[in-house]
Amino acid sequence: MVTSRAEVVRLREIGLTYAEIGCRCGISRERVRQIITGVSTKKKPVRNDPDALLTTSEAAELLNVHVNTVRRWSNKGILKTYYVGPRATGDLGGETLTNYF
Repeated sequence: MVTSRAEVVRLREIGLTYAEIGCRCGISRERVRQIITGVSTKKKPVRNDPDALLTTSEAAELLNVHVNTVRRWSNKGILKTYYVGPRATGDLGGETLTNYF
Protein backbone atom coordinates (compact mmCIF):
# COMPACT_ATOMS: atom_id res chain seq x y z
CA MET A 1 0.00 0.00 0.00
CA VAL A 2 1.43 3.36 -1.04
CA THR A 3 0.91 6.12 1.50
CA SER A 4 1.47 9.79 0.86
CA ARG A 5 3.30 11.95 3.35
CA ALA A 6 0.27 14.24 3.59
CA GLU A 7 -1.94 11.32 4.66
CA VAL A 8 0.51 10.25 7.37
CA VAL A 9 0.82 13.82 8.67
CA ARG A 10 -2.98 14.24 8.65
CA LEU A 11 -3.43 11.07 10.70
CA ARG A 12 -0.78 12.25 13.16
CA GLU A 13 -2.47 15.64 13.51
CA ILE A 14 -5.78 14.02 14.50
CA GLY A 15 -3.94 12.32 17.35
CA LEU A 16 -3.12 8.80 16.17
CA THR A 17 0.06 7.17 17.42
CA TYR A 18 2.82 6.03 15.08
CA ALA A 19 1.73 2.42 15.63
CA GLU A 20 -1.91 3.19 14.79
CA ILE A 21 -0.91 5.06 11.64
CA GLY A 22 1.38 2.20 10.67
CA CYS A 23 -1.45 -0.33 11.04
CA ARG A 24 -3.80 1.79 8.93
CA CYS A 25 -1.23 2.43 6.21
CA GLY A 26 0.50 -0.94 6.20
CA ILE A 27 3.92 0.39 7.17
CA SER A 28 6.05 0.11 10.30
CA ARG A 29 5.77 2.71 13.04
CA GLU A 30 9.48 3.47 12.51
CA ARG A 31 8.74 4.28 8.86
CA VAL A 32 5.87 6.52 10.01
CA ARG A 33 8.30 8.36 12.30
CA GLN A 34 10.76 8.77 9.42
CA ILE A 35 8.05 10.18 7.15
CA ILE A 36 6.86 12.67 9.76
CA THR A 37 10.30 13.86 10.82
CA GLY A 38 11.57 13.96 7.24
CA VAL A 39 14.41 11.51 7.82
CA SER A 40 15.19 9.61 4.65
CA THR A 41 15.99 5.92 4.60
CA LYS A 42 19.55 4.73 4.14
CA LYS A 43 20.60 4.44 0.54
CA LYS A 44 23.15 1.93 -0.63
CA PRO A 45 26.45 3.54 -1.59
CA VAL A 46 27.15 3.43 -5.31
CA ARG A 47 30.44 1.84 -6.24
CA ASN A 48 31.72 3.17 -9.56
CA ASP A 49 35.14 1.54 -9.37
CA PRO A 50 34.90 -2.19 -10.10
CA ASP A 51 38.39 -2.72 -8.65
CA ALA A 52 37.57 -1.09 -5.30
CA LEU A 53 37.82 -3.25 -2.19
CA LEU A 54 34.55 -4.23 -0.53
CA THR A 55 33.98 -5.09 3.09
CA THR A 56 32.60 -8.51 3.88
CA SER A 57 29.15 -7.08 4.57
CA GLU A 58 29.17 -5.04 1.34
CA ALA A 59 30.11 -8.14 -0.64
CA ALA A 60 27.35 -10.14 1.08
CA GLU A 61 24.81 -7.46 0.24
CA LEU A 62 25.99 -7.34 -3.36
CA LEU A 63 25.81 -11.13 -3.70
CA ASN A 64 22.54 -11.30 -1.75
CA VAL A 65 23.89 -13.84 0.72
CA HIS A 66 24.60 -13.81 4.46
CA VAL A 67 27.88 -12.37 5.73
CA ASN A 68 28.88 -15.77 7.12
CA THR A 69 28.48 -17.27 3.64
CA VAL A 70 30.98 -14.76 2.26
CA ARG A 71 33.37 -15.58 5.13
CA ARG A 72 33.00 -19.31 4.47
CA TRP A 73 33.65 -18.82 0.74
CA SER A 74 36.70 -16.75 1.63
CA ASN A 75 38.02 -19.45 3.98
CA LYS A 76 37.51 -22.11 1.28
CA GLY A 77 39.33 -19.98 -1.30
CA ILE A 78 36.26 -19.42 -3.47
CA LEU A 79 36.61 -15.66 -3.01
CA LYS A 80 39.99 -13.96 -2.75
CA THR A 81 40.33 -11.88 0.41
CA TYR A 82 42.79 -9.09 1.19
CA TYR A 83 43.51 -8.24 4.81
CA VAL A 84 43.85 -4.49 5.26
CA GLY A 85 44.40 -2.33 8.33
CA PRO A 86 45.32 -2.91 11.95
CA ARG A 87 42.22 -4.99 12.70
CA ALA A 88 42.98 -7.28 9.75
CA THR A 89 39.45 -7.28 8.44
CA GLY A 90 38.95 -9.19 5.22
CA ASP A 91 38.24 -7.03 2.18
CA LEU A 92 37.24 -8.48 -1.15
CA GLY A 93 38.36 -7.06 -4.44
CA GLY A 94 35.61 -5.99 -6.83
CA GLU A 95 37.34 -7.88 -9.63
CA THR A 96 37.08 -11.04 -7.54
CA LEU A 97 33.31 -10.69 -7.35
CA THR A 98 33.08 -9.81 -11.03
CA ASN A 99 35.00 -12.98 -11.89
CA TYR A 100 32.77 -14.96 -9.54
CA PHE A 101 29.76 -14.25 -11.70
